Amino acid sequence: IMHDSRIGAFGAMALVLALLLKVALLAMLGAHNLTPMLAALLGGHVLSRLCPLVLVASMTHIGDAAGSKSKPLADQISGPALACAELWCVPALAWLGWSQGPAYLLCAMAASAAALGWMARLFRRRLQGFTGDCLGATQQVCEMAFYLGAAVGLGWP
Repeated sequence: IMHDSRIGAFGAMALVLALLLKVALLAMLGAHNLTPMLAALLGGHVLSRLCPLVLVASMTHIGDAAGSKSKPLADQISGPALACAELWCVPALAWLGWSQGPAYLLCAMAASAAALGWMARLFRRRLQGFTGDCLGATQQVCEMAFYLGAAVGLGWP
């Protein structure tokens, strides 16, 4: 599907805007205290890396099977492997909920889950599956959504 490895103008703009959004959201979270920002960094990294695994477990891989780097992963992931990955998230998210409060955690997780659902719907509708590029995009979008949800949850009464 994506045979050209050059990112082009739109890809470069997307990278710059994603980086600026992450910096802005993390700066907003750390404006008064560094703890919410550090908590969001930890939780965002952990949970956003689980999201592509959910796509791998629930969708079919498309594209060049012989030259794909994500196809072997798609063949190996199973229900128990996904459950193990989910269990790795529990300590970080439990600490996040304990240190920042349940509203912070729930808003951040809900935003990340909504982003995952949106990306899965987009890939099913447009591609009827996923590629390695889809997995990377999902991770980035879910991480930014986590930071946005954390910022919303931080202001919750």
